Amino acid sequence: MRMPRYARIHMTGGLFHVISRFHNNDFFLDFPGARQQYLALLGKALDTHDCRLIAYCLMSSHVHLVLQLGNDPLGALTRRVHSPFAVWLNSQRGGLGTVFAGRPRSVLVHSDTYGMELVRYVHNNPVRAGVVSRAVESEWSSHRAYMGLAEAPSWLSMEALFGDNKRQQDRIRKELDAFVDEGRFEGRRADLDGEVSRALSKRMNKMMGGEVTFSYPVLGPDAFVRSAMKEQVATQQGRLGISVKSISIAEVTATIFNELAIRPQLAFCRGCSHRVSRGRALASWVWVEQLGQRQVDLASVFNVRPATISCALSKIRREGMTESEKTAVENAMSILAAQSKNECTAVDTNISAIEPMVLALRRDRTKTIAKN
Repeated sequence: MRMPRYARIHMTGGLFHVISRFHNNDFFLDFPGARQQYLALLGKALDTHDCRLIAYCLMSSHVHLVLQLGNDPLGALTRRVHSPFAVWLNSQRGGLGTVFAGRPRSVLVHSDTYGMELVRYVHNNPVRAGVVSRAVESEWSSHRAYMGLAEAPSWLSMEALFGDNKRQQDRIRKELDAFVDEGRFEGRRADLDGEVSRALSKRMNKMMGGEVTFSYPVLGPDAFVRSAMKEQVATQQGRLGISVKSISIAEVTATIFNELAIRPQLAFCRGCSHRVSRGRALASWVWVEQLGQRQVDLASVFNVRPATISCALSKIRREGMTESEKTAVENAMSILAAQSKNECTAVDTNISAIEPMVLALRRDRTKTIAKN
């Protein structure tokens, strides 16, 4: 069953594994020049985004990135890469069609606990797929650059592993090669691939003291997970301090429609006009993107297929809103905040739980690896 869409967790300084898959798992990166084009667009996008790219791996049907986020949202980066790549690919193959299978999947990990495991996991993707026998043999991951066997692109933040001391790089390079090679027989890991298992969901809900809805795993010690989930809870409670539990889809829709000077009752009628359909789309946008709620709930209320809601939201993300629509949404959010029955208290997030700018091999850890 397809997971409902929720607002993505964002933590400044957080380490993320981002997986982007192609439509129908097609081998789009096997198209001549596709891998070079994707990396060129990725480098261009990184020049205008404040994240750091620590590792990557390009497979035929999907892409893996290890990113440390800054203040800019993850979606801003992937859009700057995926939109022009889709245009380029369609122009090269002489056709139209969907290229990416929805928005990327992501996993937030604690750098000390999972950081190096994640880099190893990403670099060993071609090994698990049977493309190569060792990570160092793959030309389409960042591992060869770390090993000094390929020129490192300027946008690859290798200092995240090597640190500032250049005299230690040879030692770290050998230890990194041994560490990655040690994991070449490791199988697929659902947690690092962004899947939310029942066990993980149960653990998170237990830590948060109640049921919390999320789409992406948070991996690390309990204190780190609580910190990240507080951010998610704050997101789900909406922008502008809105208590989501006190706001219904009908109220969101009525508020948006009133701002657009459309009778709210029309939102729930079949065979509606384009203007009413657009009003529904904007109400859906507020419900999903601003309040962090499930788009599947909208389909049942509006009596339409979930795909209809998905298409409406995709069109807004792709084409944006008019100035009058932006004003309507902003006014609606202010009205909903004023109507909220419960005031949302500020959530203190322990940002220090995430190590900014640090992802180095620990000496005690690498010594253990060498012994094994």
